[in-house]
Amino acid sequence: MTDYSSLSYWENRYTNEHLEIFEWYQTYETLKEKISDYIKPTDKILNAGCGTSKFAEDLYIDDIKDVTNIDFSENAIKIMVEYYQEQQVEMNYRKMNVCEMGEFKDKTFDVVFDKALLDTILCGENALITVEKMMKEVYRVLKDEGYYIIISNASEEGRKLMFDKGMWEYTVMEIEKPSKVLVIEDKDPKNFHYIYVLKKKVVEPPKVEEEKVEEKKEEEKKDNKKDDKNAKKK
Repeated sequence: MTDYSSLSYWENRYTNEHLEIFEWYQTYETLKEKISDYIKPTDKILNAGCGTSKFAEDLYIDDIKDVTNIDFSENAIKIMVEYYQEQQVEMNYRKMNVCEMGEFKDKTFDVVFDKALLDTILCGENALITVEKMMKEVYRVLKDEGYYIIISNASEEGRKLMFDKGMWEYTVMEIEKPSKVLVIEDKDPKNFHYIYVLKKKVVEPPKVEEEKVEEKKEEEKKDNKKDDKNAKKK
């Protein structure tokens, strides 16, 4: 079985096989109607696991221009940087692992796009641990009530346990695959991709117990009395 989560697989793929632009699952045009309610031209977008997709270019053409593209494959980033240099289009590409996005401050982005990234990570060893790291990092870099939009090959049954209810509210939509795998039954799950729209919940800091608050007030009063006595002695 191919380990799509492996860096060596992707570096080799982008060196020897796919040097051209390649679109996973869906194009922006096929997704636009479904996701338009969650993005606006003023949004700051992160396209995570961008590969050699033209998704960011299509957003740019649609007047959504503040897009940062990241991928852990150096070869993929090189292909895209060279491609847009030839096109004389200014696009933002960075080599970065979605699990380690320390270059970005907390609450940087309005929307994070993930087109097949979650699916590829789940192909590897210790996949659930890696997914947890990724979800925490995405949560961190998203603004409060921002959206994490995932395009996946798996139905809700296979994904819902990964969406921590304490961190996210989510909705799911079906979208037909560009070419159906099965044509016998239109509603067969294999004929669809799934769009998960996760909205970042604003987690309130833990409240201090009333007793602790009262204790702190009493301590402050005692400290103030000591200060007053010391001041009188002087």
